[in-house]
Amino acid sequence: MPERQFAAFDAKIPAARNLAEITLREQSRNDISDSFTFVPVENLADSSRRATCDPDPVEIYVSDIFAHTELLAAPVFDSANERTRPNLKVQDGCNNRCSFCIIPSVRGRSRSMPLDEVVLSVNRLVEDGYKEVVISGINLGRWGRDLVWGGRPRPPQFDDLIQAILDQTPLAKLRISSVEPMDWGDSLIQLMAESSRIAKHAHVPMQSGSDAVLRRMHRKYRPWHYREKIEKIRVAMPTAAIGADVMVGFPGESEAEFEETRRMIEDLPFTYLHVFTFSARPGTPAASMPNQVPVQVARERNRVLRELASNKRLAFMQAFIGREVEVITLSVTGDNSDGAWTEALTDNYLKLKLGGHHSANQWLRASVYAVEDGHLTA
Repeated sequence: MPERQFAAFDAKIPAARNLAEITLREQSRNDISDSFTFVPVENLADSSRRATCDPDPVEIYVSDIFAHTELLAAPVFDSANERTRPNLKVQDGCNNRCSFCIIPSVRGRSRSMPLDEVVLSVNRLVEDGYKEVVISGINLGRWGRDLVWGGRPRPPQFDDLIQAILDQTPLAKLRISSVEPMDWGDSLIQLMAESSRIAKHAHVPMQSGSDAVLRRMHRKYRPWHYREKIEKIRVAMPTAAIGADVMVGFPGESEAEFEETRRMIEDLPFTYLHVFTFSARPGTPAASMPNQVPVQVARERNRVLRELASNKRLAFMQAFIGREVEVITLSVTGDNSDGAWTEALTDNYLKLKLGGHHSANQWLRASVYAVEDGHLTA
């Protein structure tokens, strides 16, 4: 394989063992959102950044959908700043050209970490004691499409990567980050549903439930495609967490188009949403589109969807009262009037306070008896 083809993934294995902490800062602005978080866009290791000739990190807003993907692809730390669920970035770049997004111009075309390097990285993380690994990328479902076929009848695909991790590593739990709607094929859904070693958590970017808005966004699927994928995921995995990114206030979004989005969200079995308000980025087609939505209108639409998402999440959590769940313990512990507790995360992406003090990075079974302050209690 040509060395330059995988330059972006040089030093990924040592990077996996020495995850760089992501730096976040907030800055107040007087436009669409009250505040934004800036994220340095860089590879997991300094040597990796040098290999791609990036002299400095590029700052982007987390209000951008793909900037949010950058954040998801960053190393994962719990609030005590101890690594319990390391994030392995196996894909970078994007070949899509969504009209609102600057990230493909910054990150370049889709590039994949070779399969054997991914397997080796996961095994190293397991050797270091990790029980769960999150695999991520800017457009994760496109993993493998750029790799040399090596005698295969087709390029390797994302399903092949997941199967290889299951077959060639003893990892206890694999969590899959955000995957675009059209990459949720039947084989991926089946693999995820049938393996107890894959976390039951599907994040499927939606952006809008309006066909007209999706077309202006240059998204490659229609609302009925998206609905079909979500319904298939829910049928295959009845208790899975299903989340989405949604953007409101896109140029030209009418009340009727917003209502299409709201109604679709209401109908589908989402358990959480990341709601973003459109903010124009210089150099993107959307920045110069006519009929920009007034700030106050966009903010109100954001509020409506966040309230809807909150209600759906609460209903999802309440369904687990009286049930046993699988959790991974984090390093946050505390004491209250009810006694000691340890923060944990369920297999299907719900926060849980577990009675007693437990060491971090352990998979345990817990019986849920209540929902309190946005988390399960067990």
